[in-house]
Amino acid sequence: MSHEKIIPYSSLHQMVDDCALFQRLDVLLSQHQITHLSLDLFDTFFRRACAEPSWIFEETARRVLANGVALPMEAEDYRLCRIEAESRARKQSSREEVRFTEIFAYLPLSDEHKRALMVEELQVERDVVYLDPLVQMILLRAQCRGLQVIFISDMYLSEAFLRELIIQKCPQLHNVCLFVSSELGVTKQSGGLFQQMLSRLKIKPEQVLHIGDNPKADVQSAQQIGLASLHFDLPDHLSEILENEKLYLANLPSNMQHARKLAVLSMPQQLSEEEQFFYTYGAFILGPILTAFSKWVLHSAKRLKVKNILSLMREGGIFAACINRQIDFQSEQYPDIFCQTCYASRKATYLPAIDDSQLEDAVSQTLMRRNYTVRDFFNEFGIQDVRLTSFLDTPLAFLDQIAIDGQDGLQLMADVFEKNIDQIKSNIHKSKLAMRDYFGGLTGNEPYLLVDLGGGGTIPSQISKAMQQQPMTSLLLYCNHRGSKNSVITPISAFIPVRTDTIKGIKKIARSPEIFEIVLVGLEGSTLGYRRTAEGRVVPRQAEVSYSTQHQQNIRSFEAGISAYQLWDQSLGIPEPDLDERLSFLRMMERLVECPVSSEVRYLGNLVHEDNFGSERSYKVINSSGLARVHSEGIESFYRKFSKNMSYGERWLAWPQGSLSRLDPDLMMDFVGLRDARYKHAQAIERLLELTQSQQATDVIVYGAGEFFECLAPELVKNNIHIRNVIDKKANFGHYQVMGYDVIPLSESSIPSCSVLIIASASFVEEIKRDIFAAISSQDVTILSLN
Repeated sequence: MSHEKIIPYSSLHQMVDDCALFQRLDVLLSQHQITHLSLDLFDTFFRRACAEPSWIFEETARRVLANGVALPMEAEDYRLCRIEAESRARKQSSREEVRFTEIFAYLPLSDEHKRALMVEELQVERDVVYLDPLVQMILLRAQCRGLQVIFISDMYLSEAFLRELIIQKCPQLHNVCLFVSSELGVTKQSGGLFQQMLSRLKIKPEQVLHIGDNPKADVQSAQQIGLASLHFDLPDHLSEILENEKLYLANLPSNMQHARKLAVLSMPQQLSEEEQFFYTYGAFILGPILTAFSKWVLHSAKRLKVKNILSLMREGGIFAACINRQIDFQSEQYPDIFCQTCYASRKATYLPAIDDSQLEDAVSQTLMRRNYTVRDFFNEFGIQDVRLTSFLDTPLAFLDQIAIDGQDGLQLMADVFEKNIDQIKSNIHKSKLAMRDYFGGLTGNEPYLLVDLGGGGTIPSQISKAMQQQPMTSLLLYCNHRGSKNSVITPISAFIPVRTDTIKGIKKIARSPEIFEIVLVGLEGSTLGYRRTAEGRVVPRQAEVSYSTQHQQNIRSFEAGISAYQLWDQSLGIPEPDLDERLSFLRMMERLVECPVSSEVRYLGNLVHEDNFGSERSYKVINSSGLARVHSEGIESFYRKFSKNMSYGERWLAWPQGSLSRLDPDLMMDFVGLRDARYKHAQAIERLLELTQSQQATDVIVYGAGEFFECLAPELVKNNIHIRNVIDKKANFGHYQVMGYDVIPLSESSIPSCSVLIIASASFVEEIKRDIFAAISSQDVTILSLN
């Protein structure tokens, strides 16, 4: 009996040393003029152990209420009130940043209540804040180079409190420079805080490298001052995925979300764009799921007192790697448990599972297989007939439409079967003995359990039928209604169980499993059966495969992403998932199937699936013929039919939602009703960006500071377009700030010659233009608007 022990592919530090982020860091630090490292505090150096920062407000109220303070509102209501109080304080403040105490002045509470809430909020901050481990490594690297460390934060909390927090969490940093917007009245967003830092330290901009998560405050503003900067956050498309997961109610704990981000930021250098996608697919999407699944499998094995885990190929390769890494991490907890890959497939286990008395029933089921041909049938049962030679690639389902030698093709096949019945039974018996010997070699005839991707649990049920010593249980990643039926043949337990609130999501995954299966099966061929070697040992017989070099690199990148997530998951001490988290994993997968982002449509849609029901047919997940058929049928007409019957089009369209998204990137968000304020102005903003880029503008003035501007500003920042001024009529009643920008009235604005001015409004555009031209002296100003 072999004992496969998988060692993690690298330590955390080695992985990080080789990652693209650290390579960029080293390039920047090698510039000799850099003498200071400037770090943002929250969401960079500090992380909060909560999903949303505003959770702190709710927890504060809960604690105050628990202490017997009679607040006149529930904790959830206080959370909203605290958010609104901060918003009002910012609007009324003459400074760029408000102070902590100023926020509480806008709460409709007694002074006693306010004092209690302020004290408790600071304590909650102390309790939930922890250090980002990747930034700690960056800090160590900088200190080894002799750089002076600076902290700089746009934050309403006081400098004294933040200094206390830094020392509490990182005692060696007891004497660092700290610049806080609440104390100095200026922000990173405006650049004023960076200017204050340079002035007080008497250093030049080119001496500073700044690292932070905010594209505007930490990257664009820093660079405009002349600082080098390094963005420490997820790419935009992953932030979009996180927002969409919220809409699907996928609520993962904050430390798991943090591990996802750290895994992405640990991406190896020199990956192509396509390889980066597949690394991220492993690190960000399937890594958390497979890691949690591995913990659940090990917990189940220990509970059942089973030492042998057989992970069914071909997904078994990545499953076994994850499970064995987890065993290495928790060797004291699981000293005797080990996991092995077990070569099995629906094809390899089909014949051994057949009972002679039910042979006709088993054969009749082959007629229901998609794309199952005469050749497949002959190969599976080990028979042949020259009369059907010309029809070897004909699907069995079509034989009744063909006449062969004056006889119905399907009837001829039945006659061939009956003629060869003894040979077929002999083949079944041999295959059954071979499979039993193969499994015995893996288990030593000791109790074992099976691990499989899931769905209907077909392979575990066929193994149970074929084996004298049946598995203790079968642990599936997910289970559909067929799995429930097979559970009377073999015990089945699913990580994502079949329940009233999961059935719909499971159906979506089961309808388009290709986007998961193709990357999970790795680079090995499907198991065709078992054979005896000259020494009498039984080994699996595998299909020959020929994967392109690019596909091999994609799969290796995907597996590296899985491993990276698992290492960070272990580093952060994330426990075994509870049921709510397991349901959130389903919603993550459901989101991917139903509302993919453009990169997912592109790269997952281009994958080629090998039909593993025994047919040699392969097909592209999103192919031109399927797209043409949807287009000719009409997108909305197709979607209506698909919505009523999810199996509609399954013979010619593997991934309906991905195909629809290929035809129209925004379609699925509209169809499933998830379009919200983020997308309200999407087309208008895209049009204004096109106009701005056509002018090759890198510096603009914006008229309008409302909701439209709040959607437009981040897009301008992403495209490296600097917003010099923001103008709005409401500023006639007093200056205010929006998203860190000072808003001023037209009468006080300076619009020099050759300026580019964007009107951030879809209404009253002509009236705004007249006001602008009446107020400016130069006519050489380019105004960009929607009409």
